[in-house]
Amino acid sequence: MFESIRSSVQNLGYFTDAELALLVGRLKVIPLARGGYLLREGQVCRAVYFVNRGSFRHYQVMNEIDEINLNLFIENDWMFDYQSFTSQKPSRALIQAAENSEVFELNVYDLHALIGESSTFFRLGHLLESALESSENRTANLTPETKYRKLLQTKPQLLQRFPLKHIASYLGITPETLSRVRKKLARSPDFLI
Repeated sequence: MFESIRSSVQNLGYFTDAELALLVGRLKVIPLARGGYLLREGQVCRAVYFVNRGSFRHYQVMNEIDEINLNLFIENDWMFDYQSFTSQKPSRALIQAAENSEVFELNVYDLHALIGESSTFFRLGHLLESALESSENRTANLTPETKYRKLLQTKPQLLQRFPLKHIASYLGITPETLSRVRKKLARSPDFLI
């Protein structure tokens, strides 16, 4: 059951079998139906999650009509609300299952206990924070076409898992702009997916 997280953690750095056993012993398995929330606006993010199965949106509600996707997650992704988790203050964002899903939860108290047992877990915490922070700042100054090309290079699976309106929001562009970019690239002779 925990093979996917073992593999992911090993990719982040070297962990002994004993350290992996410590980690697995602290994980809580959480099944979540489509539309269910791991985090709601106003709650404090007190855990990091590993997506074992399914997909999630990390988003903010801007007004009654507009939502902005901060991140999209699928299997083998780590997720949490960076701002709320690091400050332990209420979140302005939500984390919602986009399909029936299952995550492994590691709460902040267990993470701190693991860090106390091995400095390897201290590195894990920093790697997770920096990975999420950089992914949320991933496309700030890029053109819409470059943002889309980068998505195709790094996480093309998102296109099969999320509606295009969520992809557009995630890229920080309008659905109409995404449609134009896709149409332009489809006509380009040098473009390969």
